[in-house]
Amino acid sequence: KFADTYRSISRITQPSLSVVLIADLFKQIERLMNFDFEQQQVQFNFSLRESNLTLTIDVSLIEQVILNLIINAIDATRHLHEKKIRIQGYLTEQGKVVIEIADNGTGIPVEILDTIFVPFFTTKKDGSGIGLSLSKQIMQLHKGTILVESETSKGSIFKLVF
Repeated sequence: KFADTYRSISRITQPSLSVVLIADLFKQIERLMNFDFEQQQVQFNFSLRESNLTLTIDVSLIEQVILNLIINAIDATRHLHEKKIRIQGYLTEQGKVVIEIADNGTGIPVEILDTIFVPFFTTKKDGSGIGLSLSKQIMQLHKGTILVESETSKGSIFKLVF
């Protein structure tokens, strides 16, 4: 299923774009993930620095990226007593819209940080190695980038920059 999804996304050359309020995008993601947050006992926080912030995106593709990053964050915090995930949207001084997904999990070892976006690379026993690679491709389709900052035992911050 993952390989089929990967192949189908790889064939997408033109995303179906629409203007979306990030607040609405966050509400939808919160609805989709609320059960998981409760089940995993994760403290989560959605915030926007500017309430009327919009993006021109393919909603389903960007939702897929954000959900993948949240699921990874939940996995990174699974052994912690106090699990925290923060999702934030803001506008940079350069006028770029950023969606940031941060966790207080295990972090990513510096020696593999450069390989996490390589297709089929995974450190998870049950992982496929497709999620982050696919996320990077989706961001490139939106003429954006995905950045990561991570510190072992402190957590990770993924930034979707549009």
